[in-house]
Amino acid sequence: MPKLKEPTWSEAIKLAIIKLGYIATLKQIYEIAPSFKKFEGLTPHKTINERVQRDEQFYKLKPGLYCLRGHLDKLPDEYNPNIKKTKEEEIIINHSYIQGLLIEIGNLNGFQTFTPDKNSVFLSKKLGDIITQKELPNFTYGHIIQSTKYIDVIWFNARSFPNSIFEIEHSTNFRNSLVKFVELQDFNTNMILIAPKDQSKIRKFEQEIEKSAFSSIKNRIKFFDYDYVEKLYKHQIASQQFKDFF
Repeated sequence: MPKLKEPTWSEAIKLAIIKLGYIATLKQIYEIAPSFKKFEGLTPHKTINERVQRDEQFYKLKPGLYCLRGHLDKLPDEYNPNIKKTKEEEIIINHSYIQGLLIEIGNLNGFQTFTPDKNSVFLSKKLGDIITQKELPNFTYGHIIQSTKYIDVIWFNARSFPNSIFEIEHSTNFRNSLVKFVELQDFNTNMILIAPKDQSKIRKFEQEIEKSAFSSIKNRIKFFDYDYVEKLYKHQIASQQFKDFF
């Protein structure tokens, strides 16, 4: 019987994406693709990163999310680029997707993750199914809890205090997010705003943060775009994969 030819990395990635329902995050590809191909060394994720970016058969749908260019018709409607969506629909889809990435990053780092948007969908799962903290811990006074519970994503440490808080802004108005952050000014908490890469949004943020109402947190806010979240997601997954060898 002739020996079966071992698939290339591109073929292994393609098989992984098909197995995952024609759409897959990098985390899923990292987990499944090596089952179709033997590899040498400790960093197959670097090869996978290079293939999904350079091989034209792979199509980047969103940060860290890929499909097969020749099978767009097999995607869920919300992710199919050939199905036109309203601006409002795009905002909802992008918002829940970035929330999902932030939750996965938090989970990988051992934080307890929380979002108030439990029914929002990240790929085929509800966000409520991937968070690890189903209810907001009573870590402080009730009026602060009341404001905190509406923050898009929160990572809690082992003592149930907020380590990092994230607000995802698709509009140019950052005021509501900053008001939520001010409530946590007395905690040692990372405060992070995420928005699409857009110079007008950066200028608006810079204008808002200069207002006296936000002076107490002005130097604590970090502002990142979607591309940064994708890079962080890649780094965290790669680090996790590397740990598995020890």
